[in-house]
Amino acid sequence: MMRWIEIAQTNEVKVKGTAETAPMITAVIKDEIPYMQLSCKEKVLRLHYDFKKNDVVIVDFAKEKVYINGELQMKAVDLLYADFFRLQPEKNEIKTVPTMQLEVEYKERWL
Repeated sequence: MMRWIEIAQTNEVKVKGTAETAPMITAVIKDEIPYMQLSCKEKVLRLHYDFKKNDVVIVDFAKEKVYINGELQMKAVDLLYADFFRLQPEKNEIKTVPTMQLEVEYKERWL
């Protein structure tokens, strides 16, 4: 019997611009998991999918699109937790469940 234990990880992202900006987040899945979650403050984006080791997940927050291994997978988005959040100026903490390495890309925006 396999049990999956949720372990959260916090990734700090500093935005130097003065306006909010939409990130593009890439994550590589470490183990077989039933879902993954990205959150920033009270905003939560949860994806339900039969994730396998080394699956690559790309979330385009500007276009509100989710790609898994290069294919659009909008059915993976949990409709109760479908917040495509924006990064705010200064410090942002992006939490992941489970722990995973993230690559966060964004454009600095100014008011």
